[in-house]
Amino acid sequence: MISPRNALAIILLMAISHLPSTQAVYVDLLFTEDFFPLINTRLDPLVTPGKVSTHVHHVVGGSAFSADQTYQSSRDAKCTTSNLSCDLSNYWAPQLYYKWKNGTFTAITGDGMSTYWKYPLTNTDRSDPFAEIPDDFRMLGGDINRNDVDPYKAVSFLCIDKEGVYGAYEHMPTDRECLVLRPQLHFPECWNGVDAYKADNSHVAYPVDAVPEGGKCPEGYKKIPHVFLESTYHITPENVGEGYEWYPGCFVLANGDYHGYSFHADWLIGFPHNFLTDAFHECYDTNLGEFIKDCSYIQQYRGNLNGDCIAEGDVVNELVGQHAAIPALPAGYVERAAIVKVSEAGGWYCVRGDCTDYHGSDVVVSRSSDEASSGATSESTIHSVTSIPAPGGNLETTISIPSIPPITLLPIAPSIPQSPDALIDTASTSTIYSVTSPPASEGGLETSMSIPSIPPITITPTAPSQASPAVEPAIPHGLESHLNYRRSGKRRM
Repeated sequence: MISPRNALAIILLMAISHLPSTQAVYVDLLFTEDFFPLINTRLDPLVTPGKVSTHVHHVVGGSAFSADQTYQSSRDAKCTTSNLSCDLSNYWAPQLYYKWKNGTFTAITGDGMSTYWKYPLTNTDRSDPFAEIPDDFRMLGGDINRNDVDPYKAVSFLCIDKEGVYGAYEHMPTDRECLVLRPQLHFPECWNGVDAYKADNSHVAYPVDAVPEGGKCPEGYKKIPHVFLESTYHITPENVGEGYEWYPGCFVLANGDYHGYSFHADWLIGFPHNFLTDAFHECYDTNLGEFIKDCSYIQQYRGNLNGDCIAEGDVVNELVGQHAAIPALPAGYVERAAIVKVSEAGGWYCVRGDCTDYHGSDVVVSRSSDEASSGATSESTIHSVTSIPAPGGNLETTISIPSIPPITLLPIAPSIPQSPDALIDTASTSTIYSVTSPPASEGGLETSMSIPSIPPITITPTAPSQASPAVEPAIPHGLESHLNYRRSGKRRM
């Protein structure tokens, strides 16, 4: 007799089997990787090398991730968050945020990522199907400038709702609440055979027939191994914040895209020389026309996930909304954030899936668009940060702000104790002038204040209830989650 739990599992597996090719289809699959998060920061060594990026990225992979990263620096990494030890690559995609009804933002705690390495032989020269890519190869998948449905069908979003129903979307769904939301994409599988990287990403291309996996390459392009990437988020109060409530349009990518059409990802290679092509030749049985199961060439590097792999490269000195709300998505009309070494920042990285915000003495906080349009710079610097929230407890952080221009405090949602305005100790603030109080739509008042100066104030962040690594997010219908698979080091094959 089949138990209700097993029956539900069978139904879910049947649902997966009827999803499009972007969903867990293992034809031509050689190996997979799962990754713990490494760091969430505003860096992109492909698009803006050596500079602060335009939006926050969720980064996984090798510990050497930095603003001016190269293939050699990748190979010099001390460790990787992958369960395949030879892959010191880095992969990154826009961080997913939740927008509270008072206008503030929180970075949703993500599970990390997964990659699927496939070798489809359709539309290839069987005698030499996959080109050897250069050691310093880099590329982007998706398109940050896209504002409509992807014609290449490379980007999609998986939603699992509270009924356990799987759904695939071309955009972030707004018609139902997702307990799991998974942005995912196919990277290009066609290469011009010459360039390791071009700034416009034209050294690679998607198939011309809108078949992202195994399609026909443009004239003059060669096939390379195919990689499909998933970035998974369990949407729970533990991972978003106390008081989380779903509403249509509440999720936004770090670049400000509420639809998700511009979802994209970057890959900077860190595999050993020619590993991906050699893996095909070592593991493909030409007589049987299939891959050797548990191929020793791959398995020699296989291990459990390394959640204790710590970032050793760069970070941007700003708050990105991890475990506490921020007034705006990190970016700036007048850039004031700077790149610093992780070793000099005193932390701000991820350990076993728990990521903390930057807490150096030069921390920068993004301002709301209303403040920026008032003539102020888009960010303000906070000095003398003495401590940060610790997992499982509350800590006080003393912040000295010499002066700020007029600001606007956004409405306070009653159920969000960690919003920035809710944390101000009004007893320690200076005289407030020109206070106006129009009613707000959601519990609270919108108050405009002119403050010539503020002496040191005390902010007491509230650590989220999930801060202990031992506490797992809620799992739909009691099924073992993708996160549990990842944290136990298992592969989902």
